[in-house]
Amino acid sequence: MEMSYQEKSITGSLIAMLLVYGYYFAAVLRHLGEPELVGSTLGRLILAVIVLVVIEIIYHIALSAAAKPEKDERDVIIELKAYRNAYFAYGAGAFFVVACVIAAGLMRDSAATRIIATPFLLVNFVLLFMVLAELVKLVSQLRYYSRGVR
Repeated sequence: MEMSYQEKSITGSLIAMLLVYGYYFAAVLRHLGEPELVGSTLGRLILAVIVLVVIEIIYHIALSAAAKPEKDERDVIIELKAYRNAYFAYGAGAFFVVACVIAAGLMRDSAATRIIATPFLLVNFVLLFMVLAELVKLVSQLRYYSRGVR
């Protein structure tokens, strides 16, 4: 079965995000215990965003040249349901980050506090959950396209 324009677009975005942010978070994990945001990590983040934008632009231009994008009511419903799933995932992630901050506040003077509550780690947790929410949206869209909207 041939994929529609929307499915190809979603699949390309999903692969690009997994590759770019997978590399970024793998590199960030090496600096996990550091207390401050490392300059090279900030540069990696900026580079990751720029690379992702360039990949997405080139991919979607090539995809649009090959096929005409058409969006109907079904596509809108699928997109809305996928965004709902993404918001739930992001809400859970935000709850997790707040729980980490509260736990770190309760465990003052503990060795775990120096790891849990670093600005570096909290910023990367927020970014991680933003990326995970977007991945949930993309995977949800693919799933809804493959089985139909219910």
